Amino acid sequence: MYVMEPNLLMSRTFLILGGMLIITTITARLNKAYETSTELFITVGGSFLFLFSVMIFADSYPINLIVVAIFSGFIGWSLGPTIAYIGESFKFRKYLKSKMVLSKSIKREQSPTFWEKFMGANEEKKTGYYYKSEPSKIFDRNSNEFKELKDDFDKNVLHHDRYNQEWQNVVFQAMVGTTLAVIIAGTIVAFIPTDFSFLGIFLWIALLALIVVEILNAFVFKSERRRILYSYCGVVIFSLYLIYDFNYLEKAIAAGDNSWGTAVKIAVNLYLDIINLFIDLLEILASSD
Repeated sequence: MYVMEPNLLMSRTFLILGGMLIITTITARLNKAYETSTELFITVGGSFLFLFSVMIFADSYPINLIVVAIFSGFIGWSLGPTIAYIGESFKFRKYLKSKMVLSKSIKREQSPTFWEKFMGANEEKKTGYYYKSEPSKIFDRNSNEFKELKDDFDKNVLHHDRYNQEWQNVVFQAMVGTTLAVIIAGTIVAFIPTDFSFLGIFLWIALLALIVVEILNAFVFKSERRRILYSYCGVVIFSLYLIYDFNYLEKAIAAGDNSWGTAVKIAVNLYLDIINLFIDLLEILASSD
């Protein structure tokens, strides 16, 4: 028993992490879309509430494990609709390509004010669509042409699972990429004798900046290219966070800390790294043609 003692923290950490990922997978499979705005509000609010609860009860065994399990369920409940939304966008792009429909950004003649941008009206640029055979005939998302395409897509593509195999391949690639990132991060920490604690402040600033620009893009810029660029930034940030958190685990093991509280904290950190990295990779792979 004494020989195995230094590995007790690692065992507890990955036991918690594995359980969280299993619960997330199950709940993500159960919920593919939000039925009401109330459900969306409860899911998002519950995720933040139980994240804070994890921090508060991290050292209170076994309450910490129960809170972590509930938190994982809320994340999975929100992850399902997120993956479904990315998948539907992917399939719709495939559908438009099969119909020889192309798109381009069109600049408005009159630039909107900042408040108009923030409220979601009169964006400075909008996406125009046109058939390859008729490049001069441009229509937008509010046009009858686009509505006809969307209705046909909903009726003949979504209901018949067209492009489903291609989408499953994209999800599989994102899973493989995430797994490789975890393995590489763990290997770097295990074999490179460097204390990666210095990354902490830089990653925190980078993550805060990423959150701010993503919010601005959602309400102000509304740019697809910016969103994909931010996903690339997210991949870099969360890959480095994996190294940082594995380094934290290594230092805790070296210090002889085998507490459930430390295991919970590290497991939750790794869990959030993995989930965010997976979503960013999925966004990138789904948007690439």
